[in-house]
Amino acid sequence: MKKNLFILTLSILPFTLMAQKPLKGPLDGKIYSVEITKEGKKKPINPSDDLKFAAGKFKSTCEDFNDFKTGIYKIASIDSSNASSKVYSWSAELINESKETMTWSGTITGEEIEGTAELANTKGVTKYSYTFSGKLKGKPGKK
Repeated sequence: MKKNLFILTLSILPFTLMAQKPLKGPLDGKIYSVEITKEGKKKPINPSDDLKFAAGKFKSTCEDFNDFKTGIYKIASIDSSNASSKVYSWSAELINESKETMTWSGTITGEEIEGTAELANTKGVTKYSYTFSGKLKGKPGKK
């Protein structure tokens, strides 16, 4: 019986070790409330949109970009020289069903976020450019 249990454990062990943990990034769990403005326009697309970072992935809640799937975000650099807050430079590339690409890049300093987004067609030609800026969204129940 002990021998069978030992053999069973050995046969399951490789699969357990190969199971991948979800990606984890330094921005995970953060949601930023932002205004996204199309290049050349003064008024934001919507008064308030959210940029969400979770499990190593990025997503915008902007209605104009709903057809884009979540995408992996990458940290380009982390500047720790400012004692009060780290500065993160990040980017993410999202693709929709039409195979268009939305490339986001930005900087996060403390609770502030700003950056750009570009929508490119299937040939990689930029159709629209956007800028965004905002702040870390507060957690429910906290003031």
